Amino acid sequence: MSIDFPKGSQLLKAISDPTRICIVHILSCHEMCVCDLQDYFKLAQPTLSHHLGLLKSAGIVTSRNKGKWAYYTVNRETVKFLTGFLDAVFLPGDDCLCNKIVKDRTNECSTCS
Repeated sequence: MSIDFPKGSQLLKAISDPTRICIVHILSCHEMCVCDLQDYFKLAQPTLSHHLGLLKSAGIVTSRNKGKWAYYTVNRETVKFLTGFLDAVFLPGDDCLCNKIVKDRTNECSTCS
């Protein structure tokens, strides 16, 4: 298994905004429509929808339409990928890039062994 740095970076970029990470936190409990989410923010509906659109484009949230309303929820598969990505980046393991360099050198990498 290799680490998907571009995908992980894209996801981290999408949640790097304080408003968006707060939206994800709220949606982690249950699905909500924009009108319900507005109760938590001092944002206009179009601004909140813009943030949701960015999160949806990144695959962090999904939506379903019911009548004229769109209901948003956290995409659990993306959460699983992101937690695995962070583990792979921050915890030593077989996929660590230093292991690829060690094969070409005689000394060992002390940080990833």
